[in-house]
Amino acid sequence: MPPKTFTVSEANSLLPQVIPLIEQLRGLHQSIQQTTLQIEDAVAKLSGGNGHPIQSLKEQIQELTSHQLTLVEAFQSAVAQLQEVGGALKDLDLGLVDFHGLREGEVVFLCWKLGEERIRFWHTLEGGYAARQPLE
Repeated sequence: MPPKTFTVSEANSLLPQVIPLIEQLRGLHQSIQQTTLQIEDAVAKLSGGNGHPIQSLKEQIQELTSHQLTLVEAFQSAVAQLQEVGGALKDLDLGLVDFHGLREGEVVFLCWKLGEERIRFWHTLEGGYAARQPLE
């Protein structure tokens, strides 16, 4: 089944839903990375011995792992919500989202980046961010 395509106006009207999702995803990603570092630190202490309380470290690792699973589930949920509105996450660091659109009868990506107030660029499905071109 071909993807749903949006006009530039329709895609722009989705940005108020997309922006908080991208911001949420970025925050969750940062929290997942921080939790990973905390788990790695606790595991290193556990394997190194050196008088660290083993039971306490095991409990800390279990709690951190459970917390990280919750974060990953929230991340996956936010990605699914973004996809439901028709956006495709392309680069989380840039806050880059593409929407399928039509240009001269061909399916293309309407390209938006966090910080841009509206969609002003497009690129071919194969082209990617580096190949984006102004709409006008």
